[in-house]
Amino acid sequence: MRRFGAVVAAAAVLATGCGTSGVTRARLNDAIAPTFAHLYVLQQSLRGRTVRAADLRARADCGRGGPDVADSGAGNDWACTITWFNTGPGVAVNASYQVHVQTNGCYTADGDGPADLNGQQTITAADGATVANPLWEFDGCFDTT
Repeated sequence: MRRFGAVVAAAAVLATGCGTSGVTRARLNDAIAPTFAHLYVLQQSLRGRTVRAADLRARADCGRGGPDVADSGAGNDWACTITWFNTGPGVAVNASYQVHVQTNGCYTADGDGPADLNGQQTITAADGATVANPLWEFDGCFDTT
């Protein structure tokens, strides 16, 4: 009986760690904003504009599945609004993304507007060429430990 109790106790300790997730709102916010900023710089460069990532002061506000769902854990029901300052400290701009986050902290963000920023798979570059839009869909990863 003692051995059974020890096995049950060990199983309970192991099970306590199961189902927990290193995927949190704060971690996703902290990962997706700088990734977006660097890709925004790339997009604007393709369009012939010079922008620095540091000047954007990008920040993200991500949530999962509505008010009744905890903002943690993997899933395809994350949504993020990214805000940055485009032309000066008083002009905030927003973009929306639907985000699929895996248990290992890797994510795919799919542009959800505005259409001229992230709603099209291609954009017209400054030289007139049609090129892939770096903000249409992008991937990244963050530490879940």
